[in-house]
Amino acid sequence: MKKQKLNNLHNDAAASHQETVAPTEGNYAESLERNSLEGEKLHIVSFYLNGDEYAFEVTDAVEVLRSRQVTEVPRTPWFISGILSVRGEMVPVIDLKKRLGLATDGPAAGRILITAADDLKAGFTVDRLAGVKEVPVKSVEAPDEKGSRFLRGVIRAFEAPILLLNISLLTDMPPGSFPKTERA
Repeated sequence: MKKQKLNNLHNDAAASHQETVAPTEGNYAESLERNSLEGEKLHIVSFYLNGDEYAFEVTDAVEVLRSRQVTEVPRTPWFISGILSVRGEMVPVIDLKKRLGLATDGPAAGRILITAADDLKAGFTVDRLAGVKEVPVKSVEAPDEKGSRFLRGVIRAFEAPILLLNISLLTDMPPGSFPKTERA
């Protein structure tokens, strides 16, 4: 008798637990409505350069490496630090501060962010990573005309703006766009 009451109590507890955990049709509709009100989301990997926050789309990021020695290559643009072997593949490493025209006297690069866009892998040196973030697409504003030509947009979802960069433009090097001189 005691055993039967204990089993009934256990079954009642399990049933009530399932009632609170299982989603209802109303919960599902409410969730869909909330998601549609929030709008589409953009996933970014953000990082810092000289104290300012920048980002790439997560879909463009492949991996993050600790800063390491790169092999210099003669007759390359001044903003290319060299090449790096990543899992047997040679990847050009771009000094992002130099490419964006920023002061290079700040902290040394702490990470190399490996990206892939338009069938081209490239590494970008960054001071430090801020992490992966989800932002509403509606918080991305078009850059002003005076902004960097490498900007895809400005994210205004946080206290400070995050500059969303265009990897395709950063890796694009049309012929004649840089002097073919040795490094200084």
